[in-house]
Amino acid sequence: MIYTSRYANPELRSGNYTAVRISIGTPRWDIGFPLAGEIKDLMPFGLLDVEDSAIFKARYFEMLNKKGVARIKNQLQKFETLGKPVVLLCYEDIRKGGSNWCHRTMFAEWWFNQTGEKIFELVDNSKFKK
Repeated sequence: MIYTSRYANPELRSGNYTAVRISIGTPRWDIGFPLAGEIKDLMPFGLLDVEDSAIFKARYFEMLNKKGVARIKNQLQKFETLGKPVVLLCYEDIRKGGSNWCHRTMFAEWWFNQTGEKIFELVDNSKFKK
């Protein structure tokens, strides 16, 4: 099973998941759990200055299309072999809705469009800051 989430999700501290970085940067605080690795092909290189979500999404999908399903699936499977559900991580707290969009949910949408496999956001019951 593959999920997406944010680094600050306290559920990740349970030890029940294989945490994988897909953000360009690494958190500078103690996240409270180990990162099993990273998938650079899912990182939004060259897109951090794009503020319009539709433009970002089009460019991100183009980037993912160039990498291809087979290549990305191979990378995901390496983490799945560790025996725990894989969680693809970045920073954004998308629970606030509206303008709080994120590349991890765009990846989940792209993946579903390409494979028919759904990637869900990991439950995050923590309080969010306004």
